[in-house]
Amino acid sequence: MKVEIDVKVPLDSSLEEEAKKLGIEKYEILRESVDARKKPVFVYRLLVELPDERAKELIEKGVAREHKPVPEVHIQEVKTKKRVLVVGTGPAGLFSAYVLARAGLEVVVVERGKPVEERVKDVAKFWKERKLNENSNVQFGEGGAGTFSDGKLTTRVKDRKKHFVFKTLVECGAPPEILYKSKPHVGTDKLREVVANFREKLKKLGVEFRFSTLLTELQKEGNRITSAGFKDLKENREYKEEFDFFFLAPGNSARDTFEMLKRAGVELSAKPFAVGLRVIHRQKTINRVQYGRKWFKNPKLPPAEYLFTYKGKERNVYTFCMCPGGYVICASSEKHTVVTNGMSNHARDSGYANSAVVVQLFPEDFDNDPFKAIEFQRALERAAFVVGGSDYSMPAQTVWDFINGETSSDLIEGGYIPEIRSARLDRLLPPEISQPIKEAFLHWYEKVSFFVPSNATLVGVETRTSSPVRILRNQDFTSISAENLYPIGEGAGYAGGITSSAVDGINGALSLIEKLT
Repeated sequence: MKVEIDVKVPLDSSLEEEAKKLGIEKYEILRESVDARKKPVFVYRLLVELPDERAKELIEKGVAREHKPVPEVHIQEVKTKKRVLVVGTGPAGLFSAYVLARAGLEVVVVERGKPVEERVKDVAKFWKERKLNENSNVQFGEGGAGTFSDGKLTTRVKDRKKHFVFKTLVECGAPPEILYKSKPHVGTDKLREVVANFREKLKKLGVEFRFSTLLTELQKEGNRITSAGFKDLKENREYKEEFDFFFLAPGNSARDTFEMLKRAGVELSAKPFAVGLRVIHRQKTINRVQYGRKWFKNPKLPPAEYLFTYKGKERNVYTFCMCPGGYVICASSEKHTVVTNGMSNHARDSGYANSAVVVQLFPEDFDNDPFKAIEFQRALERAAFVVGGSDYSMPAQTVWDFINGETSSDLIEGGYIPEIRSARLDRLLPPEISQPIKEAFLHWYEKVSFFVPSNATLVGVETRTSSPVRILRNQDFTSISAENLYPIGEGAGYAGGITSSAVDGINGALSLIEKLT
């Protein structure tokens, strides 16, 4: 019988040693985590095959539990040939295309940006020469915004199809450890390779990719979309094409796409999102906070992470998308704006940690108008560009100067790409955002003073935490405005990261397949 057994491994021991003490020689790691509540220890969940009697004995003692394998994702074959358009090559778009193609459907994927190999060069050029390509940047291009991130796969989604996502990523070159790490991440350097390999995997299934192709129009007749209009950005050529079904995975920065959908009669709504800043620490500061003074230098321990929350008088504040050993990057997608994001390589070895510190905003703040919310984001991004020096340098201020309303003369020395410049972020943000952030840091200082050292530096602005727009859909994933339009992923307002977006794309595809079979 296969059972699961939890094993604790002290820093001065190894998994092999602790397993032998329990008489376990052969095992498979199902989960690995770090318990840092007291003295840090590694906690492993092992899959072990034992004789039935011994297994039942351990289960009765509470030492083991019966193993229940994760069910496979069953993809039925569709015998009626239908053409499906998938818009966007983020996780939702790629995984929906994968499932649809495996079912035997004819799939065409369009992406306004470039293949990841070319996209990486455009981003590097932007950071070096400050020349922004508005269709190929940190936000737009193959792999979506997550390609230039930490590549973290943690999610609150309970859907067990997330294991299908992880297995697929490993097949495309992701580190096998993501199958069992409690907080799995790929890293931007590895993720670029995975995305390119995933594309080739899809091509072998017959998927057609069209890069540098912008969706400009959806033609609607009755309750169906009949055709789509495109612009070939390389050839500056416009054309229309008919499809049977349309999967829309635009990403949360596709503001012109949202405007097009409104013109096409596709119903949208405002949704909650968050806005704030990024904070940079030295990684050793965070390691000491999380692991303690005695153990934070232990080389066995991974770069530490954190999650802080603060319940404000009117608005809550929380840390988001924390990047151990990473960088704060300029992630602009529109000219003369500055947007921040966090990014790290698989090794997480920059020596610096960063996280968004954001404040909740709600539809009623913008009269329930998603386009007013977008304009609010834009106004902050344009202001950040100006106070940063109008050359895509990111405006920055130490945490204590932000709290005290003073200009910073001594910012943190690293952990950012391409450049930061001293500016009054406390004046840049409106009071309904700046005041809760000040209160949050003072609250956290009282709880964990070491978290707010003198060199902790805030960088602005963080506006793309999630989409302020939701493309309204039914329970079967179809738009309430068109029965053959499937809005999926983070940009459509239904996910919040790589894994949840991928799962949403899978579920949308399975919904269509079920109808067709």
